[in-house]
Formats: sequence, structure tokens, C-alpha cells
Amino acid sequence: MGQETEGLTILGREQIERLGVAGSADLLRQVAGVQVDQVGGPGGLSLAYIRGSDPNHVLVLVDGVRMNDPTNSRGGAFDLSNIDPAEVERIEVLRGAASAIYGADAMGGVINIVTRKGEPGVSATFGLGGLGYGASSARTTLRAGGGNWLSASASTLRDGQDQAGGSLKLDRVAIAGRALVAEGSRIDAQLRHAERTSNGFPDDSGGIDLAVIRTLEHRRSATTALGTRGVLEAGAWTLSLEGTILSHQENIQSPGVAPGVRSSFGIPASSSESRYRRSSALFSASRRIGDGSVVAVGVESVGERGATDTVYELFGMQVPAEFDLRRSTRSVFTDLKWLASPELVIRAGLRHDAVGGNGSHTSPTLGMRYGFASLDGDFIASYSEGFKPPSFFALGLPPALGGNPALKAEGSKGLSLGYEQRLPGGMGEASMAIFERKYSNLVTFANETNQLVNAVHVNVSGVEFAVEARLAASFALRAHYTRLSSEVFPGNEPLRQRPGKRAGIQLTWQFTGRAQLVCRLEYADQIYDSSVPTGSLFLPRYLRNDWVLAYSPSSGVMLLAAIDNLADRANEWYVGARSQGRRARVAASLAF
Repeated sequence: MGQETEGLTILGREQIERLGVAGSADLLRQVAGVQVDQVGGPGGLSLAYIRGSDPNHVLVLVDGVRMNDPTNSRGGAFDLSNIDPAEVERIEVLRGAASAIYGADAMGGVINIVTRKGEPGVSATFGLGGLGYGASSARTTLRAGGGNWLSASASTLRDGQDQAGGSLKLDRVAIAGRALVAEGSRIDAQLRHAERTSNGFPDDSGGIDLAVIRTLEHRRSATTALGTRGVLEAGAWTLSLEGTILSHQENIQSPGVAPGVRSSFGIPASSSESRYRRSSALFSASRRIGDGSVVAVGVESVGERGATDTVYELFGMQVPAEFDLRRSTRSVFTDLKWLASPELVIRAGLRHDAVGGNGSHTSPTLGMRYGFASLDGDFIASYSEGFKPPSFFALGLPPALGGNPALKAEGSKGLSLGYEQRLPGGMGEASMAIFERKYSNLVTFANETNQLVNAVHVNVSGVEFAVEARLAASFALRAHYTRLSSEVFPGNEPLRQRPGKRAGIQLTWQFTGRAQLVCRLEYADQIYDSSVPTGSLFLPRYLRNDWVLAYSPSSGVMLLAAIDNLADRANEWYVGARSQGRRARVAASLAF
């Protein structure tokens, strides 16, 4: 809230610590317009949907490095379980297309994750709980004169049990630093490496309840991300040069899915190894104009290479499927923030991307915020367009298995209108927004040709409400509600994993100066899903409640006790893939 355009939510470190979650997916469950699902337990994929978009239409950044991998079978969607909550300093969620700012992959929205670094001193956290949960982290920062610093951190996370549907192991190390080169100039750099091992039932298998094949799918991955940024400030000008490199490798051993109602063939067993590398260089120049106005221009160059070696087990035979693709993108962009009057702020942007092998795309965005001083509120409106080129998986899969090298880019256009009202006496803020977005040329599988094609158009509309308020000196409230409707052409089949109604509430009771109790409730209406053993169906309503008690006996010490899914409901986001039952956790953090 409080931005030039509607649709941006920021979760800071204080809020994150208050949530006390076990996995990063839970950090976003109280954000209006955002749905996060998980296939069963912690070993399953965890994906984000923003205002009805597909997960592969959501760009995920970690410290400015794009994390989406287009070689995966999810079209490039990022699995949020690859992030340890202990490493997160801040999360920014932008709802709506942002291709005018970020280019490809941001046609549904953006999740920007900023990790903890540069904090003075030494800190450590430890956590332990039921159902296989264990976590630890440590970080330290060395500071030199003039604002130079170097920090290092590491964390481990273990969660879930194979006999309960799946398990997760996540190990991470990171190093970051800042060097002040001269007056008004600095260089920032960060290196992050994470390794993940997980077991879980495959997608569409029917999960722990219905899967005929009881062998779990095994995944191992390693991700290395490097980002550097140099900034020079000279008078009204700010010059920035950024470079990023992402390297991702993943090995998947899948037992396949037995034949069922939806498919008489099921999904074949497979063994795959994928490798993806992305490098980018971005230069931008911005100039402050007058009091509060800024104009920026920039250029970006991106190179990608993705390769996969897969062997399918079909009718007792081994059928290889492999690809090795490259793609380069050249972009130019401009952005204007204009303070037209004390009440009116206008934001406009335009970006042109030339995508190798997939044509050129121009993405505009326009937004405004008008403040009503008499009401102490703001009216916000925005229009944006986005695009996403086909994933390497869709382009490179052999045509006999459904791939199509002639696929075109997917696109979106959308409008949103909102109002934000500050509550009397500084109590907080309430907001509402209505939105509509049209997606075109979406990639789907055509049964007639047994091939992926650009054949689906989706219209999504909805309304969001959110409130953040301090009800009394010791009570605080956060709540949200989203109503979503969609039309799918052709066929008008409901969108999977996108319930028409979602709501959440978080109550915080600061009952002493050192202790607080947090209660979170999450609700979703019936969820449309499909699996091979059952075909399409609606899952029951989802209701989950979590409790967290935090106590700080002294400065730098925090003790936490939590109960996840207190009512022990057998919630399902996917057919047969029940979420974990009731669990107790304890944690402690120390800072020196």
C-alpha cells in the first residue's frame, strides 16, 4: 500500500518474524489476490497464482536474479519451497502484468524476494517440530569504515516424512558485500547457492490417498545465483549497471502415474536431467526532475541456454527425449514518474523486447494515484500488458510427445481500479480493488493433434479487499478477501487450483511488552482439480488455522512456539494430496 499504482504489497522482516512459518509458501497466504498451493506435504511443488494467473506467468526474483527455469514441465513456474523463510528480509508482491518493467515472464505478476544481508553482528536461529521438521540458520557481518561490509549466512531446513506423503531437505549458503568506491558510488554483490532434495507423489497421481503406484517421485536440484550492481550518483542523475547469472540443475526420477479415469495410458515413468543457465546485463539512467518527478531509460541483454535429457518408459521400451536450446533477448525501456500536482502522481512505462526466435513485443503500462485530502484516501488506476515466450520444455519436447517449435508467445492485457483509505487516528489502512485481465494464446494440449498449441483465451475478473488496523493498544488485525471469476475459451472449463472465493484473517495480541500471540485463519471455497485416477472434480472447502506464541525475555533473544493446522483438518489443494495434520513447533533466535 502507499505506492504510485495499485496492486503492490510489501511484507517486511518484522511481519515475517511475526508469522513464524515453517515454509516460505506460508509467507504469502495472507496477501490479497495471491493463492499459494502445495502438492501434499513439504516434498510437493509449491506454486503461486496471482489474480487468477497461471504460476508460470509469475516472475520470481531473489535479490534481483530471475529464478524461473523454462526447462521444467511447469512452463517455467518457480517452486517456492526452494526458499528458506530464515533467509528472507522482505517480499514484494506486484499483482498484474509488469512486462513494461521486467519484460518476459511477468505477465501475471511479480514476487520479489530480498534476502537478509548486511545486518550488524552475529545471529542464529534453531527450530524443531513434529512430522520431521527441523531448521537452523546463522549469519554474520563484518563492517569496515565508510559503509563497506561483508556478510555470510547459511541455513538448513528439513520437513515432512516420506510415509506421510513426502519430505524436503534444503541447504543454502550465501555471501554478500558492499564497497563504496567513491562519493556517491557503490558496488553491491551477492552469491547464493542452494541444494534441494525432495520426495513426493507425482502431479495428477491422486496423492497419498489415491495413487496406485506407491513409489515416490525423487527430485534433486542445485541452484547458484550471482548478482552484481554498480551505482553512480552524480547530481540529479543516477546511473546503474547490473549483471546476473543463474545456473540451475535438476534430476527427477519419476515412477509415473497408473492409468485411470482421465487417461487410459496414465503418465509413463521417466528419468530426466535438466541444465539451465541465464545471464543478463542491464544499464539504466534516471534523472530527478523538479520535486518528486523521475524519468529513467535503459537497455538490457539476456542470454539463455536450456538442455534436458529424458528417458521415458513406454510399453516396456526406453524412449529418449532431449533438447538443447538457446535464446537471446534484447530490450530497451523507459519509465516516468510524474508528480503532476501535490494530489496527482502519474506513472508510465514502455518496454520493447526482441526475443530471438519469437518476434518482438512492446509492453506499455500506465498508472495514476490521486489523493483526496478531505477523505485522507487515494484513488488508484492502472493499465498494463504482458507477454511470455514459450518455455524451452514446450518448444523442445519431441513432437511425438507433444512439443511444438512453432508456438507463439502468450499475452495479457488488464485494468485495475482501487481505493485506499487511511483509518482515523493512525489506526491503519483499508483498501479495495476491482480488476480484469484477458489472457490470449495460452498454451494447452490439443487431444486431436496430441500436441501443445496456442488455443486458449481466458478472461479473469475479480475484487479484493484488505485491511490492516490496530484495534487497540495491544490488538492488531490483518484481513483480506478475494472474489475471482473466469471465462475460458473454448470449453469454459473452470480453472484448476483457483477457488472463486478466498479469505484470511490474522489477529495479533501483544499481551505484554515482551510476548505476543498470533492467530491466522485461511479459507478457500471449493477448488476445481483433476487427477488421472479420478478425472475432474471439485474439492471440499479449505480451512486452516495456525497459532504462534512469541516471547522475548531479553534484547536479542526470541523464543517461539507454534501449532500448525490446529483443527487438524484434512485439507486438499490437489486430489488425494492431503496437507499435513496438526503439528507443534518450537524455535529460538539469538542476536549479538
